[in-house]
Order: sequence, then C-alpha cells, then structure tokens
Amino acid sequence: MTNKHFDYKYAGVAIGRWALGLLFFYNGLGKIMGGVGGFVNGYLVPLFSKTFLPSILVTSYGYVLPYVELILGILLIVGIFRNAVLFLAGLTLISLTFGQMLLQQYAVVANNFIYIFLTAILLFLSEFDGWAFRK
Repeated sequence: MTNKHFDYKYAGVAIGRWALGLLFFYNGLGKIMGGVGGFVNGYLVPLFSKTFLPSILVTSYGYVLPYVELILGILLIVGIFRNAVLFLAGLTLISLTFGQMLLQQYAVVANNFIYIFLTAILLFLSEFDGWAFRK
C-alpha cells in the first residue's frame, strides 16, 4: 500500500541519515563535554603507544576528532551538504576503523563496518533523500 502524500523511501533514507548523524553528534559532544585534553592524553595517546603511530599524529587526530564528529553529526541531522558530509563521515569511520585494527579490537572493527556500510548505502541512495536541505 502506498501513500500519495508520504514517500517511505525518503523517510527510510532520512532515518538512516539522522541515526548516523546522532551517532556522530553524541560521540563528538561526549568527548568535548568530558574534556578533549583528558580524552587525548588520558585515553588515546596511552592506548596507541603500543602501535607504530607517532604520538604527535595520535595527539593531533585526537584533538580534532571530537569537533569533526560534532560538526558532521549536526550537518547529517540537518541535511546540509549531505553527499559531501556522508563522504567525509565515511572517511572518518574508515580512519577510526584503521585505528581499531591496529589495536586488534576486531569486535569494534566489525561494528564500525556496519556504520561504514550504512554510510555507503546512504550515499548510494542520495536520490531518495528528499528531506535534506542541500544535497
């Protein structure tokens, strides 16, 4: 049964975008509210000290990541520059997954691939996202 006034394809794509946006927004906001310095120096740098990544790279990434997550989350929820934001969200997820691979956190890697897959699907189905402000 179809509704002449409501397109369920648009709704489905929008719900996926909003869910992904909420994930990014919540994670970014949580790191910022908890203190970015504490996240970087108390968690990230010690954790990645066991890998080949240089400390300066991990530190730089850690200070930028919360703000990138927050901005991507807001833009995904609102639907501004949707395709570019989804592409950047996918790259961010790939970078996070790479870090988890280095840490051999395979359950997290598998979970992240679900989000990467969702991002790719949303990008592929961009023609059905009629609820975005600017594609």
